[in-house]
Amino acid sequence: MASQGDHVDAARILLYHKAPVDDVTVDFLTALHVAAHCGHVRVAKLLLDRKADPNSRALNGFTPLHIACKKNRIKVVELLLKHGASIEATTESGLTPLHVASFMGCMNIVIYLIQHGASADVPTVRGETPLHLAARANQTDIIRILLRNGAQVDARAREQQTALHIASRLGNSDIVVLLLQHGAAVDATTKDHYTALHIAAKEGQEEVASVLLEHGASLTSTTKKGFTPLHLAAKYGNMKVARLLLQKDAPVDSQGKNGVTPLHVAAHYDHQNVALLLLDKGASPHATAKNGYTPLHIAARKNQMDIATTLLEYGASANAESKAGFTPLHLSSQEGHTDMATLLIEHNASSGATAKNGLTPLHLCAQEDRVNVAAILVKHGAQIDPVTKAGYTPLHVASHFGQMNMVRFLLQHGAKVDSTTQLG
Repeated sequence: MASQGDHVDAARILLYHKAPVDDVTVDFLTALHVAAHCGHVRVAKLLLDRKADPNSRALNGFTPLHIACKKNRIKVVELLLKHGASIEATTESGLTPLHVASFMGCMNIVIYLIQHGASADVPTVRGETPLHLAARANQTDIIRILLRNGAQVDARAREQQTALHIASRLGNSDIVVLLLQHGAAVDATTKDHYTALHIAAKEGQEEVASVLLEHGASLTSTTKKGFTPLHLAAKYGNMKVARLLLQKDAPVDSQGKNGVTPLHVAAHYDHQNVALLLLDKGASPHATAKNGYTPLHIAARKNQMDIATTLLEYGASANAESKAGFTPLHLSSQEGHTDMATLLIEHNASSGATAKNGLTPLHLCAQEDRVNVAAILVKHGAQIDPVTKAGYTPLHVASHFGQMNMVRFLLQHGAKVDSTTQLG
């Protein structure tokens, strides 16, 4: 209490009467921790003169020096170091006093610690150096000081993140420029092979993306999934970044490891504006992923009406087949998307299209009990009893899956009750 209130005389009397100088609270805070927190230099000096431990550790591993750095108590920092406080003491998470001062933006303390031998490259448990923490806290001036004093600009944290990755995620273009001026590798990759440009594209940081591109960032670098920065701009609907990337001639139909293009991705996540931008820049509406899906297959399955309409306007085929022979109408029928099914049929989708195993859209309606879509299919000429290669009709399928509404519908429309499969 005397330390907290800066009551030097009271503290002196207590110590004279044998009060333990390093007595701790339930959080293992000593009187010196408290004095450091409050910036009470006179009490701190009294405690240190009475042999208080300058390196006592609180429950989280913080020493009085860590706390003085956190609270920007430069006079206490000076005092502690003169009395033997460890400048490289680490907390439970591996933070040194320089980590703490860097994160908090305490410039005078950062300079003082470095002048007294603090290392700018000590990693925490997560592999983060003071430079990483300064970037995370948007401390531009601290980063400048650290770099001028030899901090490794491309130091890697646990996920292989550099300070440039962090600054790009947060959209701090000033820090990005500063790091690049000090030699940061513009195309350094994280564990998942993300470059700073990938991260800027994901987060919608247009200004940062522009800076990175001016410094030669690659438009074609790919993540572990094979995604370019344009894929990520499409995935997250970041229109401005997508436009910037395309202006810099990003490959519009680049395929990921599963074969998807940025247009597939925009369709999947229902980013109509990005899809339209891609199409205007020459993206192919006919591009196929490894499973044979076109962007229209994806839009049809997910009931993305606006994107499907746009794709059809740009010439996408309503009868495009996947590797298994499924058309967009198969997928919309299976999902029960009535408006999508109608749209596709209006654009000449075959209501009786057969997949390689013989399944038609009506078979899939039967499996999932999609009576409303089945009615649309039959109205537009779908046969009521098409058979698969194994001899199954929609009635067989509806009966097998216990879809009584579909059974009634099919019977009402003349389905044969005596059709046999190859199994009899």
